[in-house]
Amino acid sequence: MISQPAKEPKIIKGITMITSPQESIEKYHAQGFWDQKTIHDFFYDNAKSYPNAIALADPLNKPALVGTSPQRLTYAALSESVDNLAAVLLQQGIQQEDIILVQMPNTVELVSLYLACSRIGAIISPVAMQYREHELESIIAALQPKAIIGSAVFSEKGMLSHLQAAVKNVGSQLTQQLTQQLTQQPLVMCWYGKDADVISLDELCEKQSDTEILSTYLSTFDQSADEVFTICWTSGTEANPKGIPRSHNQWKAIGRMTYESSDILPQENLLNPFPLINMAAIGGLFMSWLLCRGKLVLHHPLDLPVYLKQIVTEDISYTLAPPALLNTILKNEQLFNAVDFSGLRAIGSGSAPLDDWMVAGFKEHFEIEIINHFGSNEGTSLLCGPLHTQDAHCRARLFPRKNNILGSRLVNPETDEEVTEPGVAGELQIKGPGVFDGYFEMDDATALFTPDGFFRTGDLFEIDNQQTDFYRFTGRCKELIIRGGMNIAPAELEALLNAHPDINESAITGYPCPIMGERIAAHIVCAPDKGISEQEVIQYLEGCHIAKYKLPEQTRFLTALPRNPVGKIVKRALADECK
Repeated sequence: MISQPAKEPKIIKGITMITSPQESIEKYHAQGFWDQKTIHDFFYDNAKSYPNAIALADPLNKPALVGTSPQRLTYAALSESVDNLAAVLLQQGIQQEDIILVQMPNTVELVSLYLACSRIGAIISPVAMQYREHELESIIAALQPKAIIGSAVFSEKGMLSHLQAAVKNVGSQLTQQLTQQLTQQPLVMCWYGKDADVISLDELCEKQSDTEILSTYLSTFDQSADEVFTICWTSGTEANPKGIPRSHNQWKAIGRMTYESSDILPQENLLNPFPLINMAAIGGLFMSWLLCRGKLVLHHPLDLPVYLKQIVTEDISYTLAPPALLNTILKNEQLFNAVDFSGLRAIGSGSAPLDDWMVAGFKEHFEIEIINHFGSNEGTSLLCGPLHTQDAHCRARLFPRKNNILGSRLVNPETDEEVTEPGVAGELQIKGPGVFDGYFEMDDATALFTPDGFFRTGDLFEIDNQQTDFYRFTGRCKELIIRGGMNIAPAELEALLNAHPDINESAITGYPCPIMGERIAAHIVCAPDKGISEQEVIQYLEGCHIAKYKLPEQTRFLTALPRNPVGKIVKRALADECK
């Protein structure tokens, strides 16, 4: 029996409160992928079962980040805090269907805000702390938010002026990029400080709001887990950020996939170092925390000494880390010997191709399993861990083709023919209960999806020649370099370069050439206290026995690769520096 009641779509700011087609809702409910439990329902059940267990811990360096003391809250205390915050939001006129734009670091208050929004049916739209007026103005104009919540300070810097200026500019269309003004002035609130024109949430929450307003509101509250819970934003590596509405059920499907593939244990201690604004943190750790009923420890921004200390002091058994950090630990002898990983069971890593020597190294030296993550806000969720293979090379490069929530196939991007032969690159197309329904304020999403409902990811994979039950990532469709008619996948060269002991990380981009169409550039960050010349790079790649047309014509040595707020390499910026 389908438990989903028939509901008319609710229209909000260019999208519907329920974005999924009724056919999909009925199918995924019938198949058991979706149900009526909201995000807050999961948390509330945990709070009833484990009221005295520690649920949430702030970053150790919270005083330096926002000027307040770190908190450690039990499930009971966090539940009380969530209800109090929900009542505060209601008193400020925020309720179901209202959108809240949020710019906050990873703190207890941000997690409480997620749960409070779920409690009252508001939609939370988180953005990166690095965003300033340029990014904020276009997002505010698109969202038309009922409220904006920010941090008064962050790392001793005032943050509200950027939000206030963005709101002012959208209201008067002072910038050329805007085509849409605000239809209503959003309510601006903040944590961690005061401002004459901004409402202090610290003060409101300290007063312990009358929860009667919440009880009255909930007594007539009609909410579906198929309603939109978040509007996250693409990382913008290829274009301006796009809003991605996701429902409670879509997040739950993705979260369960990550939880099960990472073999996360009941009541495990999890450490989240990634900003709670996208798939990695929300789908990878926030949802796993709710499912395992354990402790979630927060960290932000990535500070290696603090991060390593939290692993020890909080008895962390599972965390996420970028590949470059893991490479650094293995290649830096002093750091390698100083790290205490004795309590750590596994580390999830992604956002860039992994290296097999790194996967093997953590297993050999620390008995830690590395779990390869490949995901996107749109709903791609591929993981490869010890449940799938014990082979380090396979773990680093491949992903299982069979997926318990994700239907997938490879399609030739030029002919639209399905790719079934190993070793032939094709665009990954996906469908399933964790896949989004279309971008925010996009009138026509037909170009994103195939006629039979598969999302065109823009990611190139191939069926592995040796392990035919696995996909191998080869690059992005738009990252593909075409040199003299020959296709070069950057990920292949990056994997080879990253394996060199003197190279910490690398990026491969194309740049225009009037004769060859494109040429290849290698952008390299050397390992600490190491160095390598351009000639040595070429000699090394030649020693890897690759085709000569794949050799870089230009090699640049950098101290760091440019990254967007969620840690992805901004290859467009690198390509622009090439001549």
